[in-house]
Amino acid sequence: MITPIGHTGTVVVGLDGSEAAQRAVRWAASEAARRKSPLRVVHAELPLPPDAPDLSGMARRALHEEALHWTEAAVEAALAVAPGLAVEVRVEVGSALRLLEEESETAALVVVGSRGLGGFAGLLLGSVAVGLSCHSRCPVVVVRGDDLVPDGPVVVGVNGSPENWHVLDRAFEEAGARGAELVAVHAWKPPLGTPGIAESVGIVWSELDVVRGAKVVQRLEACADRHPGVKVSTHVVHGSAAHRLVEFAHGAALLVVGARGTGGLTGMVLGSTSQAVLRHAPCPVLLVRPVLAEQVEHGAR
Repeated sequence: MITPIGHTGTVVVGLDGSEAAQRAVRWAASEAARRKSPLRVVHAELPLPPDAPDLSGMARRALHEEALHWTEAAVEAALAVAPGLAVEVRVEVGSALRLLEEESETAALVVVGSRGLGGFAGLLLGSVAVGLSCHSRCPVVVVRGDDLVPDGPVVVGVNGSPENWHVLDRAFEEAGARGAELVAVHAWKPPLGTPGIAESVGIVWSELDVVRGAKVVQRLEACADRHPGVKVSTHVVHGSAAHRLVEFAHGAALLVVGARGTGGLTGMVLGSTSQAVLRHAPCPVLLVRPVLAEQVEHGAR
């Protein structure tokens, strides 16, 4: 039995003044209100370069005033979404990734935008989002999409990996908490290019779909026992997992994927499916780290 994670405690959101971060604040405020949890807005002020002494303190004061302006606007935005919400603010000089990693030690959820200030024009996924995906001690949501659909379904990919159990369990939990339908997608690439070529050597794609579909249902039923009442629709489709998940995520409230992060702070790497989903998903993406889920499971034994 996996202990449910993420429905108590503080929701933390990273803020850097970008429009993506403002969208993340609004989403996090709505999520905190739904959970009946407080919201903490965290901003990391830029450290001054060592070769640029600030003898008068003007540069530091300017950065701090900018931070206060951004956090005040964030609090106003959060309260506009969820009046009466308890909102805390943390502003500190340092690395945004370090501060949010610290917050993740006790937070229920850390929320960030998909792209921060100062990114290259073609970089759709901010370095802080990548770093948290690899190192956070709690689940991470990267808020994507311009037209959010809070009452949409929860989408999750189904595969045969051991880590997928934790992803599915989390997806069931999120769907149940929202009273939403769970859309389970299993994507695979059939052999030999086309149905005609495959059938010429005795391979029938539709028959393989049935076999895979039965395995998917069996895997989902094992999780459904722990989450009664969640309506599930199952889809066995052809193509890459990332491409098909992005398609099904249109109109979804949340897309849940696994994060197999590796590497240090300067060499952060995500799995190919997670990377593609985070670059192209039309809705917020919840990343579930297998190592985190395993630790939670071990602690419940």
